[in-house]
Amino acid sequence: MTDNTVREWLQASKSKGMSLGLSRVNAALEALGRPDKEMDCIHVAGSNGKGSTCAQLVAGLIRAGYHVGLFSSPHLISIEERVRVDGKAISKDDFDAALQQIRDLDCELTFFEITYLTSLIACRDAGVSIMVLETGLGGRLDATRSAEVVACLVTSISLEHSDILGDTIEKVAREKAAIWRPGIPMLIRDPGNARVRNAMRDEAISARFYSPEPSTFMDEAGDLAEMLCSMIGYSFIRRPISWPARMQYIPGEQNYLLEAAHNPSGMRRAIPEIATILPERWSLLLGTSPQQDMDAFLAPIYELMRAVPPVEVITTEPQNGRYPGVENPLNGVKHIEKPDTALDSFSEKSDLIVVIGSLYLCGNILSHLGLNADIVY
Repeated sequence: MTDNTVREWLQASKSKGMSLGLSRVNAALEALGRPDKEMDCIHVAGSNGKGSTCAQLVAGLIRAGYHVGLFSSPHLISIEERVRVDGKAISKDDFDAALQQIRDLDCELTFFEITYLTSLIACRDAGVSIMVLETGLGGRLDATRSAEVVACLVTSISLEHSDILGDTIEKVAREKAAIWRPGIPMLIRDPGNARVRNAMRDEAISARFYSPEPSTFMDEAGDLAEMLCSMIGYSFIRRPISWPARMQYIPGEQNYLLEAAHNPSGMRRAIPEIATILPERWSLLLGTSPQQDMDAFLAPIYELMRAVPPVEVITTEPQNGRYPGVENPLNGVKHIEKPDTALDSFSEKSDLIVVIGSLYLCGNILSHLGLNADIVY
């Protein structure tokens, strides 16, 4: 592979698939001189809301005067979004320079492990003082668990990836809570279930549980971020933010609302919030990856369509995701495979097109509209 570019090497790593465990990434971190130890790392896990909470953490800390890095996944438009400094994706050159250092290790690493290590190198080299790390999958065996951290946070929990994390909500919750490290402050969004709470406490004996008041996704994320910073003595200045593809309103000649709800619990939470802002004339673009329980995933959508019938519905297939898009997720409506073609195919005039069902779909649409994925704070 000596003639391949560093990006081709990264792309080739996808063939290794997903492999949970910490031995490879721990060895790589040691070889790199432990860049994680040169920053105050905050580790965030959860089934829903972890990306929004990371964005709120980043924005509130930046406003307070800190120099903040963020590792998140997946990306919406470009891979550089996985590594942000002060809310903005790093440049291609900076990404490649950090990536080259990982390649030079000559280690067998997965795609996720490589991008995680790239984020630590790039943010350390950018002089970041606080690094926010979003867990990829689960927690206990996720690569991000390898970092030395100053605090941990777990957002809402739902039954997901049961083939990997366990077939009960208690097992999933236990895996998420296992990001806890002894002696490290940890905040957990209370799951509202005693059995689940006890399972999490078994893994994180000193964690503090927080029961939020009913609110929007972004407000709850802000509450969690603000409370965690208070726990560890960081200044935090809170104001509204825009986090791409999370209840993202895009005004223009045609107005859009992008929401990346991608599982049944996320959809149940997002749809009532969308219902409060729907105009009389609205249209729906839905696309999803395979679901363990498609009926539960679609039920809130059907309820919304019955309560406020859309003038037009089109389904599509998210592109460039980990899994292929689902063909014809809604029976009896127009289906167009490519999201950009689908978006341009609405023929009925509406005051809002709601795009929902997949983070990858939202990324496809942002790219088509020529927009970026920076955090606006």
